[in-house]
Amino acid sequence: MSAGVGNEPPTPLHILITGGTGTLGEAMVMAFAKAGNRVSFQYHRNLEIAERLESQWGAAGVPIDFAGEFDTPAGEFDVLINCAGINESEELTGSVSLAVWERMLRINVTVPLLLTQAVLPGMVKRGWGRLINIGSIYSLRVAPHRAPYAASKHALSGLTKTIAKEYAGAGITCNEICPSAVESRLINRIAEDRAAARGIDAERVLDEYRSMNPLGRLVTAEEVASVALYLASGQAGNVNGVSIPVDGGSVVG
Repeated sequence: MSAGVGNEPPTPLHILITGGTGTLGEAMVMAFAKAGNRVSFQYHRNLEIAERLESQWGAAGVPIDFAGEFDTPAGEFDVLINCAGINESEELTGSVSLAVWERMLRINVTVPLLLTQAVLPGMVKRGWGRLINIGSIYSLRVAPHRAPYAASKHALSGLTKTIAKEYAGAGITCNEICPSAVESRLINRIAEDRAAARGIDAERVLDEYRSMNPLGRLVTAEEVASVALYLASGQAGNVNGVSIPVDGGSVVG
């Protein structure tokens, strides 16, 4: 196979998805498995969901804690989806601890870099590959109390575009999906924590998130996964180096 972005993808694809037991990662695993691909996924703690994805969808779970040194899952991967991410700070920038800053940069930026470096040689050799990073609307804009998160997502966006430019001639594309608040177990936990701190009902906090989206609702994990499916397809061979909002139009105004 000669190198070139227009090449047809291998069949079936071998996909590696990080954060596979989060709501968004789980939707990714199911979508790609349902489409007939071989799916491997990283997870950290949620063994129950990992076992369900393995038994129901034939995916291969790999337990890895990205906080420390780790080995990349074995195999030649055609698609890497960096879905794992954390947001551990809602403080003003002047109060952010160095430990939190470094941990968020590691999980949100350094880990995607290390995994990309691990899979790139095989993609270059085969002349085909898809790198998909899960960013955020905070890859495209900023908000108070989110300096580590916004900085890490902006860095991931810059990494995405750099890789796209460097490897376009090798048949590899690199893109970023930028959702606004996703309907998920995580957003429910965040809403509960914020509601408790403010002495209000969690549903009121969720309504605030919904109001940030011009459509008046949260993004679904399946909507984000459908964009990833497209980016991993042969039809997206000329889509490269872009940040795709999935946000109902919230970043436009």
